[in-house]
Amino acid sequence: MHALRKITVTILTLCCSVVYGQKKIQFQDISFNEAIAKARATGKLVFVDASGANQSAILKQVQEEVFTQDSVATFFNENCISIHVNMQAPEGREFARHLAMLMYPVYLFFDKDTTQIDFVSAGVVAKDAPVLMKKARSSLAEAQQRARNTNHIVFATGSWKEMLATAKKENKLIFLDAYTTWCRPCIMMAKNVFTLDHVAEYYNANFINVTMDMEKGDGPALVKKYKIRAYPDFLWIDGDGNVVYRNGGYKEPDVFIATGKEANSKKKKS
Repeated sequence: MHALRKITVTILTLCCSVVYGQKKIQFQDISFNEAIAKARATGKLVFVDASGANQSAILKQVQEEVFTQDSVATFFNENCISIHVNMQAPEGREFARHLAMLMYPVYLFFDKDTTQIDFVSAGVVAKDAPVLMKKARSSLAEAQQRARNTNHIVFATGSWKEMLATAKKENKLIFLDAYTTWCRPCIMMAKNVFTLDHVAEYYNANFINVTMDMEKGDGPALVKKYKIRAYPDFLWIDGDGNVVYRNGGYKEPDVFIATGKEANSKKKKS
């Protein structure tokens, strides 16, 4: 009996040691801005767990079953500055603009320039745990690529009348990025696509690029003239004000370049 009790105690001790030694994602008690500063100094991602004050069953499941996986914890601890943001606290209200209209609870990946590279909801991770690592790895690769970028689409300034005159003089199409400040795909295009070297090289060489808030300045008149109903709306317009080609919605970089080439081919045919 004494030997059996000793064995039982030993097993319990070993089990406790395993649980105690288990890895987990290490979250830092710092603000988003402080995390970004650390990311700039280290080249790491910023991983944000944005949720409310109350921990739901889904959040607890992810914390206990996903954040504690050795491979997940190792990757995040080596490559991310991880923080919690309580969306119902003052820091949450400050952080809300970075959510880009996403609903929380949600997990987000940012680069050192506060570009939101990717996100995934807590509910999705709870159902499909591997998706978190997939998002994390692709976000790190994209952040590293962005760090090497030095170019961006150069948008012309001036009145719409001046843009038309420039397009006619240079025999180029105007690429009009018709956006609104509340449109999440518009925000993502501006931060994630317009800032890439290969996108910028093509658009800067081939178009008079114009980005315009459709609720300000010349925007409302163009909404009416070109019957813009959804955002972002991309229009390629000649110097006479005629729409040669149009498309819209969030586009991955290669698709966005292909769309521009299609627009340019319409101009040449006409």
